Amino acid sequence: TGPIAVYSQIGNSTKAYFDFINDTKGGINGRKIRYILEDDAYSPPKTVDLVRKLVEQDQIFALVNGLGTPTHLQVVDYLLERGVPDLFVATGAIEWVKDPAARPNIFGSLTNYVAEGVILGQYIAENFAGQKLGLMRQNDDFGGDGIDGIRRGVGDALAIVGEETHEAVDADLNAQVDRLKAAGADVIAIWATPRQFSTAIKHARLDLDWDVPFVLSTVSANEFSIGLSGPEVIEGTVSLTYIRQAYETGDPGVAKHAEIISQYAGIETPNFLTLYGQYVGELVEEALIIAGKDLTREGLIKAVESIKDFQCSVCLFPATMSSTDHDPTQSAFLERVESGRWVRFGGPISYEGILPGDLTAADLKK
Repeated sequence: TGPIAVYSQIGNSTKAYFDFINDTKGGINGRKIRYILEDDAYSPPKTVDLVRKLVEQDQIFALVNGLGTPTHLQVVDYLLERGVPDLFVATGAIEWVKDPAARPNIFGSLTNYVAEGVILGQYIAENFAGQKLGLMRQNDDFGGDGIDGIRRGVGDALAIVGEETHEAVDADLNAQVDRLKAAGADVIAIWATPRQFSTAIKHARLDLDWDVPFVLSTVSANEFSIGLSGPEVIEGTVSLTYIRQAYETGDPGVAKHAEIISQYAGIETPNFLTLYGQYVGELVEEALIIAGKDLTREGLIKAVESIKDFQCSVCLFPATMSSTDHDPTQSAFLERVESGRWVRFGGPISYEGILPGDLTAADLKK
C-alpha cells in the first residue's frame, strides 16, 4: 500500500513464479520455497519492524525483493550483521553494488541508477547539445544517484538551469515544473515514481501547454505511467529497459509468463512490473540450483556470485555476477513511448565490468 502501491505486483509475480516452481518441479533440489510478503507502505519505520519480524520470528533463510531505496537503506546494516542474504533488491541505488567487499550479502537486480543516468545523459547530450537542461529528482539516494549519472552523461554538452527536488509523499510536482519552465529548460530529466511523474508531465502539457521533452528513470518506465499520464501526454518520453515488454506475446518467455501469473496470482494483464518480478524469481531459482542440496547462507551467497551468462526467460540480456561485482544487469536499450507503448530503439548499450562509482559516458559500449 502507500504511495507506490502499484509495485506490489513485483512481489506477487515473484511469488507466483515460486508457486509455479513448487507445483511443477517439486521445488528446487527437493525443497519447496516459502515466500512471505509483507507490506511496509513505503514507510522506513515499518520496513525496520517488518524485516526484524521476518528475520527473528519467521526465521527466513534470505530476503528477496526488498523494495524501495529510502526503505531498504534502513535495514541493510541489520541484514549484514545477521548474515542474511539480501537478494536482488528492487531498487537501483548504488549503495547495494558499489562495494561488494563491504556488503558481501547484498545483490542488486535492475540497472543501477547511476548507470541509467549516464546512459540517458549521453542520449540527452547527443540529441539536445547546446540547449538547457532541467533536473527533477526525489530527495533521497534514488533521485541523487540518478541525477549524478545524468550529470556524468551530459558533461558540458548542455547548461543545467535548475535541479528541483521533491519528497516521496508530495501530492504533485507542479511548482517544480513551473520553476524549470521559468528557467528556460529545453529538456527535463526526472527521477520520480509513476504517480509523481504523471503530475509533472500533465502539468507541463495540459496546464502550461509546454511540450518540453522528458527523459525518465526506469522506475516509471512502465504501463502505469502511461495510464496515469495519458498516452498522448506521455508520447515521446524516453527511458531505457533491460526486460521485454508485456505486449511481446510472440516471445515464448513472455507468453509463458502470462500463463504463470494468471494461474498462480490471478493477474490477467501482464506488465513490466510482473515481468520484473519473474526475472527476480528466475535469478533466485538459478542461485538455489547452483547452491545444491546442502544449503547454507554462505553457500547461497557464493552461488549467486557464481551466476554467469544466465539468460532469464523474459530478459533482453544475460546476467553475470562475481565476488567483486554484485550488479547482474549491465546492459540496456533506450526506449520511448510511441502510440501508448514503450518501444525500444537503437542498439544495446553496455557498461559491463565498471563499478557505478567510476562510470562515465566514455565507458559505455554500443
